[in-house]
Amino acid sequence: MKRATEASAGDDKANIVLKFQELARDNVKQDNTRDFLSYTTDGSCIALLGSKTELVTLELTNKCAHHLPFPYIEAKLQSLSKTRPLDKLAQQVNLQEIYDSCNALELQQLVLEPTYIATNAQDVPDTNVMAASWSPHLLPKGQMLLACLSSYGALELVSKSPEKSFWQHYKMGIDIAPTLRDQLQPPYEVAVDAIDTFRRYQAFIDRSWITMFAWRPLKTDNGNYVIVLGTAAGSLWTLTLCPEARTLLSHCELHTLLGRICFMHTFEDLLLVGDNNGLVHLYRFNETEEEGLSLVKPLWLRPDHMGLQQAVITSCPERDCYYIVCCKAAHLLIWCMPRQEAGSWLETRFLVGGMKITGLCVLGDSSYAVATARGQVYRIELTHRTAQLSFSKRLIEIKDTDNYHPVGVFCSQHKNLLTVIYARSNEYLYNTSTQRLQLPILLGKLEKGDSLSQLAECLSTNEAINCYMDFLIDVRMEIFNRFELDKYVNYMPFDMLAFDGLASQSLLQQLQLKYHVFDALIQVQQYQTPEHSENERQLLLAMLATTHIRLRLQYLASLDALTAFQRKASQCQLAENARIKQRLDQQLLKEQPLNATIKRFLNQMEIHFDALQAKFGISEMSDVDVKEQPRRCYISYVELEPDLEQQYCTLCGRQVLMDQQLLLELYEPGTRLLCPCCHGDYKLELLDT
Repeated sequence: MKRATEASAGDDKANIVLKFQELARDNVKQDNTRDFLSYTTDGSCIALLGSKTELVTLELTNKCAHHLPFPYIEAKLQSLSKTRPLDKLAQQVNLQEIYDSCNALELQQLVLEPTYIATNAQDVPDTNVMAASWSPHLLPKGQMLLACLSSYGALELVSKSPEKSFWQHYKMGIDIAPTLRDQLQPPYEVAVDAIDTFRRYQAFIDRSWITMFAWRPLKTDNGNYVIVLGTAAGSLWTLTLCPEARTLLSHCELHTLLGRICFMHTFEDLLLVGDNNGLVHLYRFNETEEEGLSLVKPLWLRPDHMGLQQAVITSCPERDCYYIVCCKAAHLLIWCMPRQEAGSWLETRFLVGGMKITGLCVLGDSSYAVATARGQVYRIELTHRTAQLSFSKRLIEIKDTDNYHPVGVFCSQHKNLLTVIYARSNEYLYNTSTQRLQLPILLGKLEKGDSLSQLAECLSTNEAINCYMDFLIDVRMEIFNRFELDKYVNYMPFDMLAFDGLASQSLLQQLQLKYHVFDALIQVQQYQTPEHSENERQLLLAMLATTHIRLRLQYLASLDALTAFQRKASQCQLAENARIKQRLDQQLLKEQPLNATIKRFLNQMEIHFDALQAKFGISEMSDVDVKEQPRRCYISYVELEPDLEQQYCTLCGRQVLMDQQLLLELYEPGTRLLCPCCHGDYKLELLDT
């Protein structure tokens, strides 16, 4: 292996200070503060760890208003599991006999570990949240699934619908800890009544004690979940669960040379594992789920007793390698792993400073944000030259944080938003318990990127705009903060939109982006009258609806024969166009600046819809009552029947028919059903009282 020299920050970039452009700020309650407080998989969902009373999660959303601009939904699980699955094992042995046989060191280990003596202790410490992690995909019914690990080894599955405020215990889910303890573990090497020493008792408990876990980021057609459990004995259990996380399909155990596992991180097919002795090993998932894991390389073999708290893995396509970055006190340990077996490994270390590192996240393929206990946040840039790794460090200046120190930092999915969680570092004259429990959260960005242009480039026909939530939020936050407001006010003005030719998907997507921009602008444009803003909104919705209707009718007109639903939908869509025309004609009765634009738009639509009506053999539309406002499907415009179930857009809430197969008859084969108004995804929900 080639070893690079220890990196330093003594380059030209070290003196350049990066400005943190704050977009939103809020507080969250947390009764127990610790370093690396937060955990996240992709930057969109965050779990706050260490609490003794409740689990708090934050979920990124664009449904924030101008008066409440913080773009996170706070959800809680208020009844943490207090079960201790290892008590059943402890009750089978004679703890008094083991206590009497211990030497001084063993006695200290036995007494100081509540898990070992909880059954015989009068006062047991409260349960803490040690880890919480989202599953890589939703449950079949569209619910989010979260696994939560307690300090006593109870691994609980909880679920909730997206953007809801409360987690609930997932009653259908498998109880993982008892399954490992009672079904998967082979018989112990000696009989239970023969366990008379601390070492035997410790090994008996540790092999079933779950101390860390991680989901495998697996994307398969069968929808199975793969979760890896790390135990206090150093074993790795790979469990494959069914799509409902109800039953165990297969399992595999790997005995390692590690001690009590305290950290696990997955990336693609790699698994990084650290124990409480400070050792770090890298494993790889085998091709088939039944084969479990195989060791790639022991990365850190020095037992420094600094258990790994945070690490990240990134992929660099340019160099065809992985970068593995781990935190050890105030140092970053870095390895460069080649994708090809014939390639050479590189490793280095970098002293960040600041006493110790308290936060780490990925900003790019080779750049990272690092927070320290002294309150600084740095951007670390990795430079990879031939057989050498080097770094540069740049300070990120965040205003109004002098009396706080960061305990968590993470970046959004597309690396355009940075969120920093702070804790109080000084005492105050009026130091109330409420103030001590409040953790400030800052959302901002480091670079002045054009998220609206990036969103326009990324948007595709069969991919929901929900996948680019951080771009949407960036646009919304810039408007709320009045950053470059003129750019958004002048974005695609109505008089510049052209409807002369055939309707196209690109035109619809442009209107959908304008809808998102206008939805935020309408809350901050105080110089416009409410009536004018409402007229603009109605015109934009009319343009969206007619463009969608033309696209669907253009496709149906190209077919040789129509199904019964296609004929019904085409009639309803033509009737909806007539209602839109009547509403716009009523707007023309008032003097307003939009009248010229409305007249031009109506003239163009009249030409297009006359041609479409001729293709469907309809000479003239019958009169429609514009005052009738029954609930209609926003795709087919068929009237909706009252039902306890409803299917609606997750962003704008517009409702559609329950039967997606019928709606897909209106689209080209292979099309994904998305909202015509905002390009959002659809969700099915059962209404209750």
